[in-house]
Amino acid sequence: MVCLQTPIATAVVVPPPPPAELLWMDPIDTDDLALSKDGQYVAAVGPPAGDQSTELRFYGRSSGTPIWTYYAPGDFHSVAISADGSGVAAGNGSHIFFWNNAKSRTPGNTDPTWTSVNLGGPIEYRCLAISDDGNYVVACGTGPGVFYYAGAKAKSGSDIPYTWDYGFALGVNVEAVDISSDGDYVVAGTVYDAGISRARVAYWKNARTLNAWQIPAWMSTDPFADVVDVAVSDDGNYVASADVGSTVYYWANAKYRSVSETTCTWHSNHIPFNAIDMSSDGDSVIAGAVDGVYFWSGARTLTGKPEAESWKYPTPAYVWDVAINDAGDYMAASDGARYVYFFDNKGGLKWQYGPLINTPFVLSISSDGGTLAIGTGMFVSRYLVSTGFKTLPPRAVGGFLLPADKLALLSPWIAVSLAAVALTIFATKRRREL
Repeated sequence: MVCLQTPIATAVVVPPPPPAELLWMDPIDTDDLALSKDGQYVAAVGPPAGDQSTELRFYGRSSGTPIWTYYAPGDFHSVAISADGSGVAAGNGSHIFFWNNAKSRTPGNTDPTWTSVNLGGPIEYRCLAISDDGNYVVACGTGPGVFYYAGAKAKSGSDIPYTWDYGFALGVNVEAVDISSDGDYVVAGTVYDAGISRARVAYWKNARTLNAWQIPAWMSTDPFADVVDVAVSDDGNYVASADVGSTVYYWANAKYRSVSETTCTWHSNHIPFNAIDMSSDGDSVIAGAVDGVYFWSGARTLTGKPEAESWKYPTPAYVWDVAINDAGDYMAASDGARYVYFFDNKGGLKWQYGPLINTPFVLSISSDGGTLAIGTGMFVSRYLVSTGFKTLPPRAVGGFLLPADKLALLSPWIAVSLAAVALTIFATKRRREL
């Protein structure tokens, strides 16, 4: 056993290549993880060593030792976190668990704020999503149902009923769900069932004010095979899905479509895909396929059927997950060869990390692209990585920005220049008066 563990420990701590930096790692199996948009907090679920049950661990950016841990019998399959890390939702074999004020919790204060009613089945990986402010939660994965919780931060207790729901035909399982940043738009993808219906991508608008049973605003039957992942833009107006059988589909003007306007705006060539993500404005789309990473820029204005990708990066194995930052400047992908790849939006490979000891099947990126969380299965592990690249704030219009240290060096000369200008103005005024 000692001989087996030694190379595993050595392999895990190998750092990524510069300028990336390994901030921390935690050697525990990961079923799912989520990084807050500000890059400061990580929520992850997986079983403790040698245990068949799972626990939620909540971390800060500075350490792989959890700030707090919640353990409960039964497996957690999924987790989601709000933009600032204050709200966390996790799904197990039948319920949603929700923690308010998550980042101010202590090891002695880990009980969830509320738990849902029994939703009838496991809330699987990619079947749980939360709004940026943490006040709206959507779940699926229990079979044919989609479940939505409004006002999540104000709820407390157990057996909390959902605000609204929708059920597809029996036998049609919902495999993926996503929510807009404000919680007002929801998209879900289902599997294909030859005896019942084709796979579908369903869309709800005004989700925050709906209640009871809610038929989707529109539902597309474009996918010909199981939908394994979906994404919606921050404003809810653009939707994309990944089809494990053959295709990426994209719908523009999503919130203005009617029940009859369900045909996709564009789709890719027929290649099996496994993961998808998009920039916050919906204009950049990244997808992971059986043979590599695909990227479309200017996605909102594309119309081809099929539509060629802007660039492709071949990988030696199936791509398991992808993640893109808000601006669409930086993105990551992971594959079955146990590598993580980090790109810019031109297709430039900024760095490659691996091979890791096990397959990195789940990724989560900060809004600026500067931080990346990586989760693998089996023996290890969770990694938090500073990518070495991030989207910078826009520069001031009509001027230029200087680093703080350079500005400090120049300040005495700026003061002298301003004094000279003031003296000149004063002298000119005196001459005019004389």
